[in-house]
Amino acid sequence: MITVSVHDEKEIEKLLENFTPMIKSKLNNTSYQEREDLEQELKMKICEKAEMLLCQEVPGFWEFITEFLKVL
Repeated sequence: MITVSVHDEKEIEKLLENFTPMIKSKLNNTSYQEREDLEQELKMKICEKAEMLLCQEVPGFWEFITEFLKVL
């Protein structure tokens, strides 16, 4: 299981707040009975992907250049 720091949790909450208006506007295209479930599913997927991206290790600039030059 991926552990997320409190700082990351706040960032994810902020991300969800930013996406909420768009999610709600798009949910108007679905049936009323499905909206709440679909909204919850979308928010869960956003959280999962955000956690995955926050936990990825990204190489530094020079590490990237070194690896890139090895490929050439």
